[in-house]
Amino acid sequence: MADRFRAVDHRETGPTTSEHELVERCKRGDREAQRTLYEQTSQRVFRLLTRMTRSAEIAEDLAQETYLKAFSAIATFDQRSAVHTWLYRIAVNEALQWLRRRKPTLLDPEIAAARPDPRNNGHDSGAHLDIEEAMAALDPTERAMLLLRYQEGLDYRAIAEVTEVAMGTVGSRLNRAREQLRELLKDFEPGREEIQSDKHRIRHGREGADRIVPSVEERAS
Repeated sequence: MADRFRAVDHRETGPTTSEHELVERCKRGDREAQRTLYEQTSQRVFRLLTRMTRSAEIAEDLAQETYLKAFSAIATFDQRSAVHTWLYRIAVNEALQWLRRRKPTLLDPEIAAARPDPRNNGHDSGAHLDIEEAMAALDPTERAMLLLRYQEGLDYRAIAEVTEVAMGTVGSRLNRAREQLRELLKDFEPGREEIQSDKHRIRHGREGADRIVPSVEERAS
């Protein structure tokens, strides 16, 4: 089980020189800089929003709102963190607001009852649904934390900044979320191939991870 939640091996750093220059140009209203910033960051933002909402269509709408708000407020970005961390913060806030407007997401009893028999070693046509359904049953902020840590590779400091949770509690909330996932998945013991597949889905998502949100930089300019 632990293999499913191994963090991506890169650490969060501050903005590079090129990022700094790009942000400064955006602050001056440079539309070409806005387009470049969007092109460099939108794939990550869209991927995170897709995993948070489980809907590519909703993720597109929230990504557009994310960039509209980001370009409107970019003058306030002090560049003490990486620009994608700042964008993640706006995106996660958009996703959490959207999720709060919906009824709480619970694991569907029919889906739970249909989970594969562990004696089949995970080789069941519905086995691939388990992680997505379990993730959807988590507290939305803790779902965001898991995705930021294990899909996007952020460290605890950056996760605290994005989710606006005290850094001292990030670790405990990540541990709680992992334990909840283990509980939901305790009857499912996948084989080696399923483990590799699940690790890939946690990091990269299952729907539209490479899709580019259309025309948002033009709406923001």
